[in-house]
Amino acid sequence: MKKLLVIFLIGQLFLLSYIFNKSIYEIYELNNVGDSSLNEYIIEDFSGNKLNELYEEINSTYLSNKDFQLQIVKTPISKENHFIYDIYHSELDNINKYKSISLNKKFNYYSLTKEDFVDSNGIFSTNIKLDDLRELSKKIGITIKPYSEDVSYSKIVNLSNINFVILLILTQLVLFIYTFTRIKVNAIKKMLGYSNFKMIQASFKDFILIESILLIITLCVHFLYYIFIDNIVLRYFYLLVVYLIIIILINIVMLLFTQFSLKFIDISLMMKNKIYSNKLNFILYGVKILLIFAITLSISSFMSNYIDYKDKLKTLDQYKQLDGYFTSNGFNYDEDTKARKNPNIIKEYGNSVKKIYDQYDKKEQLYVNNAYVLELLSPGYLKMNGLEKEDVYNSIKDNHIVVNERYIKDFMNIKNENGTKITNLHVEKPSILVPSKYKSQEFKVKEIYIKQYNDLLNYNNNFKISNSESREINDLNIIYIDNNQEYELLGQVYEDDSFVKLKDTILIIDQGNFGSLYYYDLLNSGDLYFKLEQRDDFSQILAKYQLDKLVNVGTLLTPYMDELHSVEFIMYNSFVFSILFLFTLIFVICISNYVDVISNNRRYAIQYIYGYSFIPVFKVHIIVYLLLLVVMFINLFIDFNIIFYITVLGIDFIVLLYLYQKIIKNDIHKIVKGG
Repeated sequence: MKKLLVIFLIGQLFLLSYIFNKSIYEIYELNNVGDSSLNEYIIEDFSGNKLNELYEEINSTYLSNKDFQLQIVKTPISKENHFIYDIYHSELDNINKYKSISLNKKFNYYSLTKEDFVDSNGIFSTNIKLDDLRELSKKIGITIKPYSEDVSYSKIVNLSNINFVILLILTQLVLFIYTFTRIKVNAIKKMLGYSNFKMIQASFKDFILIESILLIITLCVHFLYYIFIDNIVLRYFYLLVVYLIIIILINIVMLLFTQFSLKFIDISLMMKNKIYSNKLNFILYGVKILLIFAITLSISSFMSNYIDYKDKLKTLDQYKQLDGYFTSNGFNYDEDTKARKNPNIIKEYGNSVKKIYDQYDKKEQLYVNNAYVLELLSPGYLKMNGLEKEDVYNSIKDNHIVVNERYIKDFMNIKNENGTKITNLHVEKPSILVPSKYKSQEFKVKEIYIKQYNDLLNYNNNFKISNSESREINDLNIIYIDNNQEYELLGQVYEDDSFVKLKDTILIIDQGNFGSLYYYDLLNSGDLYFKLEQRDDFSQILAKYQLDKLVNVGTLLTPYMDELHSVEFIMYNSFVFSILFLFTLIFVICISNYVDVISNNRRYAIQYIYGYSFIPVFKVHIIVYLLLLVVMFINLFIDFNIIFYITVLGIDFIVLLYLYQKIIKNDIHKIVKGG
């Protein structure tokens, strides 16, 4: 039994240390970038001048004293799925410069200068008291508030809450069985005069020794791995030790709960070799049934995650054509915030994006796809506003997208009124494609979309840029298309389903004449696509126009890959849990049936001698199995893997028959003699 306990405990520690490595420490690392002893604050409605004034005040009043520190962290920019964090600190020599344990994440440390502080997004960390900061903010004319962007650790529990509960119950059960299998040893000790306290002490000493050895083994595995990849981070190992010790302490407390069994030691029964009672048999049998049910739910969850993962792979295969199209995979919030507060910077960014647009539009390598309507079709928005998808589909104003002709030609299958596919539009005037069912409402359609078109032409006015020319159109060319057309927008990721389709959507044709900052926002949101040979080509384009600090490089496949990796992590998490659970379930099935046969060996032996057939001997078990099969109907309400459930019940019965054959039939003479 001790060997089985050791196998379970090492499996438990490996599993939980894996979760620590992949989830807990990564969250800790993100929540403690740089000097984590400092408090974080945010400046509201700031400008470069205000940041300059604040830095001057802090520098002259506090930073001359080494006890006060100031830090900013630049939001990471990713390149080839690598994330870089730039940490600027006023006392760089006095802080721990931790590395990341992730090979795709890097922390760079720099001494903080005024220029760095002014070139930030208004979020900073310091140990200056909040009251003192408020005094400074009043003096300068800004507002400073405490700020927190920490990721919650509860996300880990929410991800696998059922599995964690099952693991907790399993651990308690294994320790319970382990304690009861030592009942004969404890009975002998009791006969020799050992007190309950001494027996508990001996049990704990043995258990702590096992856990200590397993702790060292687990740490060695982690240490050897990080030596192999040459990335030893002492902070990681300090926290891992603390984490594993907490797990071990929880195990010790759970072991303590099992020590009540010492009260049930019956010396007379031990003398008669009756180690296991019927009471223990009933308890184990009930626990086994609950365990089979719970682990079936866990396996069902794993199978569901696996199917989801396979579906995502199929979806990815369908979208392989997107691999040669590049766009931004997120943007630098710090840089964007700074730009939006400075009209000159935002104007330059807009001009740069427009130059890229014109350059690659001429090469026929640029695509526009702006589909805000997808947000209106998201389950969250529909539920919040009490709407159905049809309500959005039937809205003349909301059900529209902005695309260029090239996107329509290469990615969409749109038919004209006669049902013929539109291949070449060649529009020269401001135009929209409208389902023919709106012909009777042409005046209303024009009224709405002339205004919408003018808003896009004068998009730069939203940024209060001086010398922006107002442009307007008074008429729109309407091209009517077939009704009830449905199509998926490749390159877009949806909240609930990768195959959500648009229906009866009005298409605004982009001709490259909208406000430059409209294209700036499209680039940030990943709605401008470039057809290029490789990723470096896109990186070079961004660098040429000083946009490489603003956006992250990605293909149109990137969002699907991110989603796939998320599902992959959940699946592997479920898989590791399932392996441990399966091993434990087999162990519990063996122990439970062993106790059943041993505690009822006299009855089984007598029935065997009198020639009872298979069914009468196991009549109670068969009835219980039939009742348990009724549980299969739970599949109508929750995800429940019936095949696995029936297989486990079958294995349980086979183990019972095997032990009956081995213990009762083979040793019938010993049992009859009272052995």
